[in-house]
Amino acid sequence: MERWRGLKDLVQDAVDNGSRAVEHLQKHAAKLPFDLLEQIPPIAAPVRGIRLVHDTMVSGVHVAIRLVNRIAGYTVDGVLFVVEQQKERAGAPREGDASAPGEGEASAPGEGEASAPGAPDGRPMH
Repeated sequence: MERWRGLKDLVQDAVDNGSRAVEHLQKHAAKLPFDLLEQIPPIAAPVRGIRLVHDTMVSGVHVAIRLVNRIAGYTVDGVLFVVEQQKERAGAPREGDASAPGEGEASAPGEGEASAPGAPDGRPMH
């Protein structure tokens, strides 16, 4: 499971850092045209507004990408946890394992899964 977690972390970091780099490049690429257009007095004010909208939208898209990336990471963590728990439950006790009940023995109440109401020997009553 640790390898899967490591892979998840690696992909998550790559998406996060890649998004930050692309956001920076997109804003930087638009800087020169905006700077030039802002030097034309009749359109300088609207261009400043358009630049603000552009930069806000670029940032918003990348914030959303990073948020979805984080949520996907939490989801993968949850799935890996459930898979790990299922593997532990399905794993047969090893011989000589002191914590595992012997053949024909029942585990003590409160250990493992909760028992369902039923007959004293644990069988369900019909």
